[in-house]
Amino acid sequence: MPPPIAPYRLIAAPREDTCLGFVNTLYWRGSPVPTETLKDWAGLLDWCEHNLGCGAEEVRALTDWAAAQPAAAHHLFELAIAMREVLWRVLGALASGIPVVALDLAAFNQALAEAPPRAELAHTDGGFVWRTGILVPAMPALLAPVLWSAADLMTRASHELIRQCANPKCLYLFVDASKAGTRRWCDMNSCGNRAKAQRHYQKTRQA
Repeated sequence: MPPPIAPYRLIAAPREDTCLGFVNTLYWRGSPVPTETLKDWAGLLDWCEHNLGCGAEEVRALTDWAAAQPAAAHHLFELAIAMREVLWRVLGALASGIPVVALDLAAFNQALAEAPPRAELAHTDGGFVWRTGILVPAMPALLAPVLWSAADLMTRASHELIRQCANPKCLYLFVDASKAGTRRWCDMNSCGNRAKAQRHYQKTRQA
């Protein structure tokens, strides 16, 4: 494992949907050309800053490290994207009601084993956050809140339904928090409305 890049502590507040936010950074997965929002190391770091609680000091240290070791930073980026796809397959399998592939579960468990522990709770203006130890430029450390979130969500999957958008071109993953547990779309204003418009069009043609 590479040495710590600075003697600081990463603070992150994993929500139950942090892992879903990460896997959904590639969206319209069912379309011929999915939309990628994490295109390079800078994009990944920006996402971590805005979604995982990385502070300005952490971002500066990671930026300096990447500038000094661009090949290592690119490799770390590739590992992060590979883990995103592992989580997509694992959580997508749960959403589809099919068995999780053993190799994917093993890769996820390996990353969890290498991730830093949730050491202590700290109070902030927004509530409580998890505090970890010193951050190192390694995928399990950088994505620790994502990995924690995925593990927590998976252990609750029996009573918190993970769904996949019913639009075959979308396939966005979400937690169905509807009272009846029958939510089908990522958003009624997007895929839901598209489906309604398509149904209306078909009825008009048949009339």
